[in-house]
Formats: sequence, structure tokens, C-alpha cells
Amino acid sequence: MAGLLVLTGGWLLLDAGPLRTAVVWAAVAALAGCVVALTGVALRAGRVTPARGYELALDAARAPAPGAGGALPAVLHGSRWPWVRVTAVALAVPTALVLFCTLGAGDPDRGAVPGRIAAADYVIKELPVVAVGDVERAGSSSRASSEADYTVRLPAPHGGAPVPATFRAEVHRGVREVGESLPVAYVPQRPDLGAVGADTRSAVEAQLAGRTLSYGTAAVAGVLWGAAALAAVCVGTAVTGPPRGRRRVGKGWTALRATAAGVAEHVERPTGDDAGPGTGAATGTDAGSGTDAGSGAGKSAARYACLVLHTDTGDVPLRLAASHRRAAPLLTGAAGWLLWKPAGPRGKAPADFVADDGWQLPGLLPAAEAVRIAAARTPEPFTVDTARHTRILELGSHWARTVPAGVLLGAAVSVAAAGALLLPVDGGWRAWTAVAGALAPLLCWMITGLFGAPRATTPAAPVEAGPAA
Repeated sequence: MAGLLVLTGGWLLLDAGPLRTAVVWAAVAALAGCVVALTGVALRAGRVTPARGYELALDAARAPAPGAGGALPAVLHGSRWPWVRVTAVALAVPTALVLFCTLGAGDPDRGAVPGRIAAADYVIKELPVVAVGDVERAGSSSRASSEADYTVRLPAPHGGAPVPATFRAEVHRGVREVGESLPVAYVPQRPDLGAVGADTRSAVEAQLAGRTLSYGTAAVAGVLWGAAALAAVCVGTAVTGPPRGRRRVGKGWTALRATAAGVAEHVERPTGDDAGPGTGAATGTDAGSGTDAGSGAGKSAARYACLVLHTDTGDVPLRLAASHRRAAPLLTGAAGWLLWKPAGPRGKAPADFVADDGWQLPGLLPAAEAVRIAAARTPEPFTVDTARHTRILELGSHWARTVPAGVLLGAAVSVAAAGALLLPVDGGWRAWTAVAGALAPLLCWMITGLFGAPRATTPAAPVEAGPAA
């Protein structure tokens, strides 16, 4: 992800020169190294199905300890990587689209004439057009953008006859006619170096600097890119909860003995609904229609899968940053403690299920459910054992071995396409190469999926579901 961000930022924001060349090619090399590393992991350790990856993660996290169920660990592990992985994927998609759009539309090199002018003491002035030729319109409309060869007359350095200079420029609306003016960059003392023009002064400056986009357009792209990054952070937080550091269990925490009972669909009713507590769980077609009656009628109810935990206060839903239907067969029957620190009446509270056999599973508990439990039971003191240690269970920790072969192949094609588009060679092939690079992971994944998916290495256990909460 870092390599993709550096490549996109370097191509968009840096001027043409040794620095941009070094930055973008180093980023391409880093991306290629990541693809090779992921492929090497899959070949060396063996590819596994996502369900088998969950089994491996659970086996690695188990650490049986005699009598562990009688006390709680004093410290809970932090959980950051699930949030990082989800956020990185959510950010990678818009970043890759921005990258290939700008790689396909941008000039790989500013050219010899702009380079010579940029290296000299140039000026930018409005000069009248004296000839127009070789017009290419982007559409049939007379106001469509166009490219054409424009000829202007550059003032002679010592009062002689004007020197004609021809350059190719893109105009966003229509074609500039003879007599109209264009911003033109040239060297007053060296008209023989030629000229560079465009329909705006910022576009001329960007062309001299060798930038992919003009300064104004780059600023807009940066704002949109920032919005995409903010949306990715929100997606990661919504799926996995905020990143968690190490936390010490103490006063104010709630602890319940719980047993994993299976997976179910949880229905979180809108605030203000008078039909009982603010949450509920259902399975199959009994989950409801997505809206609730009563004072909350017309408001949409949130639905999502969750792990159901049997407790002495009823069934409690715990949302995991993983596939619940893959995780439930492995976790069903596990006994342990459900721990959380009440955070408020809305949203979801970070909670952890600490199993008796030594693993800690992070999740999210609906805040309304936490309020219901607090009202239904009297807080009881619990024992904290400073000698008890747990291992964090991140069900997606073996993701590198579960990446489909088609996605790896598509990523390799995308990296190769990005490298080709960085070469200082222009032509109509650039647009098609950019499209192929942007869509390669999806297309390769779909094509390889048509020829069969890898078989599971272990049979899947039946999924159980707890009763409605």
C-alpha cells in the first residue's frame, strides 16, 4: 500500500526530473517485490482456503492453561492489523484508479522543447495565433476539446523580423481561431528554441515543469484523494472498530461468562423504537423486513452477521472483523469471558472474548446491547490474574496464503502496466494499457474462477445459530 501511495503521489505532484524518476521507479520496484513476496509465501507454505486459514490462526493462538476459566487476564492485547488491512484495501482501490487514469492521460516526458525552454530564462506571454493545422477533436460538438498545431510569431531579440514557432496544444472547449491569443512560453533571447503553449497559463507552467496535472487540477485531485482516504478510514473503523492498544482490565469493566453458540443475523433497531431493547438477533427469514414498527417506523434497521454468545443474561451478539460463517464452526462451543468497558448508549463498544484455552478474540458489541445487560444484572466483582497470558486471535492473519492466484496474476499485470506507462514513450497504446492495468486484478480473478476454485483442505463443520436475543 505504501508503494502504491508513493507511486501515485510522485507521479501527480513531482516535477519531471531525476527525483520523480527515482521515486516512481523505486515505488514500482517495491510493488513488484510485494507481488513476488506474496507469491513466494503461497508457493513455499502452500495456498490454503480461507476456512483453512482460520483453522491455522486458531491453532496458533491456543495456549491451554489449567484453571484459566476462573480468572481474567490483567492485560488485553492490542488489535491493529485487522483495521490496517481493511483500511488499506479500501484505500488501494481508489488510489489505483487515480494512478492509472493519470498514467494513461499524462505525458511520460515533457519533451525536448519544453525541457530546453524550462532550463533557460523563459517568459510566458499572450501571443496571437497566426495559423492552425492538424485539428483533432475529442467529439463531434464544436465545443468539444481538441488538439491542434498552433503557430505564433515570437519577437526577435534585436528588433528583427518575428520568428514563427509552431507547437501542439490541447484546448478544452473548441479550437482557437486565427487572431485569438494563447499563453505561450518562450525564451526572448533564443526564439530558435521554439515555444510551448496551452489554453491556460497554469497548463503551460505544468508542461514546462513536466507535471502530469496542472497545479489547480492537482489540488482538486488531492482533495478528492483525501476524501477517499477519509472514507477508507471510516470503512475500516466500521468493519473492525477503531485500532486498539493494550488495555488493562480494571474498575468499570463488565465481565460475563459466555459460550460461543454459532452465527446469526443481528438486527439493530433504530434509536427511539419502543419494541423492547434496541437490538435483536434473528436467523434465516425470521430476521424481519429491515424496518421496525412503533415510534421507529420508517427508519432502516441495521443488519449484519454476528457471533452469538450464550450468557446468563441471554444471547449476546459479537461482531467480528472476519467471515462469521467461516469462523462459527471453529468457535462454537468455546467457553470463556466476554469483556468490555462501557462506552456510551450509541454505536458499538470494543469487546473481547477471552477463551479458556488461551486466545483473545476482538469484536464489537452493540452499545444498546451493553445497556440492556447493564440494566439486567447487578455488577459483580471479578478476579484478575496478573500471571495469566493470552494470545491474540486474528482470523485473517494467514491472508497472504489465501489470496487467489488470479488476484496475484492480475497484480503482476498491473505492476507491469504501470512500469510500461512510466517509460518516456508516447502513443495511443497508453490509454488501453492504463485500462488493462486498472482492471487486471478483477479480470484475472474472474477468469481463473471460471476454471474452478481450490478445494478445501478440511471439511467445513455445520454452522449452528443461537436463538434470538
